[in-house]
Amino acid sequence: MSGREFSGFDVNALTEAVSPPPLDALRSTARSRRHRSVAMVAAALVALAGLAVVPLVAGADGADPVVPAQPSPVHGDDFTLTGPESGVDVDVSEDGCVARFAYTGDRGRTWSDWDAARFQGSRCLASSRTATPSGPVEVAVLSDRSYLVSDVGLPRLSTDYGRTWRDGNSAIVPVPRFPETARPVFCGFGCEPLSEPLAVDPSNGTVYRLTTAPSWRPLYSLYPAADGAIWAVYRMGSTSGSTVARSADGGATWTTWDAGEDANVLAVVGLDDREAYALEEPRTTSGGMRLLRTTDGAKTWTDTGADLPQRTWDLTVGSDGSLLAITTNGGTEPNQLARLLVSRDDGRRFTVARDYGQVVGSISVTPGYAWLFGREDGSTGEPDHLIVTTDATTWTRFALKP
Repeated sequence: MSGREFSGFDVNALTEAVSPPPLDALRSTARSRRHRSVAMVAAALVALAGLAVVPLVAGADGADPVVPAQPSPVHGDDFTLTGPESGVDVDVSEDGCVARFAYTGDRGRTWSDWDAARFQGSRCLASSRTATPSGPVEVAVLSDRSYLVSDVGLPRLSTDYGRTWRDGNSAIVPVPRFPETARPVFCGFGCEPLSEPLAVDPSNGTVYRLTTAPSWRPLYSLYPAADGAIWAVYRMGSTSGSTVARSADGGATWTTWDAGEDANVLAVVGLDDREAYALEEPRTTSGGMRLLRTTDGAKTWTDTGADLPQRTWDLTVGSDGSLLAITTNGGTEPNQLARLLVSRDDGRRFTVARDYGQVVGSISVTPGYAWLFGREDGSTGEPDHLIVTTDATTWTRFALKP
């Protein structure tokens, strides 16, 4: 790969190689607010992440975003928590060809204007006019101020809260290892439009990518551990197996583990460079999730024996080292609530910490945090806030953009 190539945007190659995993239908139903591409749906059709997906930043990382005098009445499709009090909401409209971004740095009390940060996909609009098959623009919030958009395969990057956009192929800086000041970008259950690890310098929004990769498969999940270690899953589809990779030196070198052709890992979360957990999807339609654990840096793995439901979508490590997972409380819509599970015994047993609001929106975790969506009136309509926890015990309220 040359220094100016961003290989993840070879659309033809990805179209031929990537097939959606069996849990796509479940995730698509649960994540109704999100309107990203089919590939991103594999991750969750999760909105903040996915749940794009992002490293946590302890506040705004640089320039001051514009705060509107009057809020827009439009609701976002995709919310990403970027710090204890900061987050980015995304609204995709006009047949999926226009993305608008709103930022808050005060836990949702004030928001920047939708139209202050706007991307209009020229390729997407052209394709929709000519009826050429194409997907909507794909969006990934990389940090408070850095956003990546794929316009039918063409990457565009903003490092100033979405005000201006540059060609992603030239704007993303290739490096053999991430700088110490850069924070790896979290992504879960599918990483598109990312196809390789990225990292962001919070001081100026500069985005970096690695010039080498630990697997021939595309990136499917990435989790930055608290000590700086990077844990990642590489996979293509439901039958081609998975590779779990770990780096303790900013991506310069990797330890890898092949899960086998009949096993597909959905996510991996790391406590540090030695201990991590891998969530593996069921091998039969009636089976449950398997949770695997390593304590030697991905050299060996053991099954924790946890009894996790098949509809387990998000996994993260809490501030106290506990494991937090998002699932549902069962039942049928609109009575189906999101459920937060917690394990404090190395992943052997999970208990219900809280049921709250609909299962909607985005990836509901990021390293150190998990959240549940809700409405002030308790109804099952469009959520107007979320409640955030770092330990499944204490909760704080975060208002969504009105």
